Amino acid sequence: QMDLGNPFSFTHIRNLKSIDVNNFDDRGPSVVFASPGMLQSGVSRQLFDRWATDPKNGVLIAGYAVEHTLAKEIMSQPKEVVTMEGRRQPLNALVDYVSFSAHVDFVQNRDFITSVNPRNIILVHGAKEEMGRLKGALIMNYAKLPENKRPTIAMPPNEVEVKYIFTRRRSAKVMGKLAEAPSTTATDDMDEYNDADGDIANQSDKKAGYEPRKGDSVRGILVTQQNSSKVVAPEDLSTYTPLRVGSVSSRLHVPFVGKVETLRMFLNEMFRGIQESIDTSTMKDDGEEGSEEGVVTFVMHGGQVKVIAGKTTGVVTVEWDCSSVGDVIADSIVALIMHAQSSSASIRLTSQACVHKSKKPREGGEETDDPEKTTEEHLRALHSALVDQFLSVEATYEAKKGTFEIKIDAALYDGGDDKDGDGDDGALVCTAMVEFEEDSDGIAKITVESEDEKLATNVRACLHNVAAASAPIAID
Repeated sequence: QMDLGNPFSFTHIRNLKSIDVNNFDDRGPSVVFASPGMLQSGVSRQLFDRWATDPKNGVLIAGYAVEHTLAKEIMSQPKEVVTMEGRRQPLNALVDYVSFSAHVDFVQNRDFITSVNPRNIILVHGAKEEMGRLKGALIMNYAKLPENKRPTIAMPPNEVEVKYIFTRRRSAKVMGKLAEAPSTTATDDMDEYNDADGDIANQSDKKAGYEPRKGDSVRGILVTQQNSSKVVAPEDLSTYTPLRVGSVSSRLHVPFVGKVETLRMFLNEMFRGIQESIDTSTMKDDGEEGSEEGVVTFVMHGGQVKVIAGKTTGVVTVEWDCSSVGDVIADSIVALIMHAQSSSASIRLTSQACVHKSKKPREGGEETDDPEKTTEEHLRALHSALVDQFLSVEATYEAKKGTFEIKIDAALYDGGDDKDGDGDDGALVCTAMVEFEEDSDGIAKITVESEDEKLATNVRACLHNVAAASAPIAID
């Protein structure tokens, strides 16, 4: 039907989607509707420069012409005009003005503004005097309204900013699990109502009767798509949106040369609620150090952080789901593992006690360890330590007793008088006796005597330190 009787198919009128003014065929009569209407540039200005010198041509200005434009200038019929190239040429063409404007008058503007009822009105694109009269008329028209309901009216000059603050109301649909009524344990503010028998309605009836109220909080993910917003729970994200929830897992291998029991102690001191599991299927053969327990896994923070020990020799693996809390826990675990290898508690746990194991007896039932010989070795060790400390030491050994006489220069101590009574001027004497009792199981009794208390204290401290370093000597 449109091909046979198209009302927009004209015989002598056609639409020029593009036009080359220099090659335009204007040998016959023609009428061209060209823009822009102010003749400042574009096709209209190019055709005007080409046709302005011929008196057979004419220009019709349709509508409003802005001041200081070529359209406004030629309405006063000047004899010459300036082309776009800057040349001056005579204006011989006819110039006329036709009121064919799409602008509305005051009554139409007022009716439109009243129907829209805006909060702010800005007057632009018009003569200053005319817009001033329009602004005054609008102010008088709104003077009968309360001041808080009157719109703001502005008529800014060119290049002057006008700033307004708008409050935007944003709405979103709550969908999925968030749209369901809360559980009975979280409905303290819900109005309880009774059924016909006076009993409280069941949970399904409560959900059916629950209505959200102003001020209720909703916690979810806000998703905006194509000017539509919705709030959903993370588990409903894939159901109501094209988004998917992803997670990032991290794994870190930390060098660790200690024992699992050391790691267990440090983790339990730092964290609580640790779940421990042992996989004995990967346990190595007996005799290999550090492999007695197999693979031990410590789980914490609801299973989101795991510490695996024993899977690889000398390495502890830390695995966790990346999150703000999980990252902090993982960092603290790594620092704890590094600290567990150098702390004094770790050394005490991993080191063996300083106790000499008894030698195996020889064939025939005779043992190599002689108690008297062992006691003599301990006494000689004490003598060697005293010599290193005080230089002049005489030792006398009797069975399980050793007597040590220490002589030092009195000038090294306060009060250099001869206090020993043996005739040696300038010397202090201290006598120390170490005696192992019968069946004492290595317990020794130490007696230190000297007229100089400072010297006696130093000798006693030296013997105690040697005894403590050479366990299993016990001191009574």
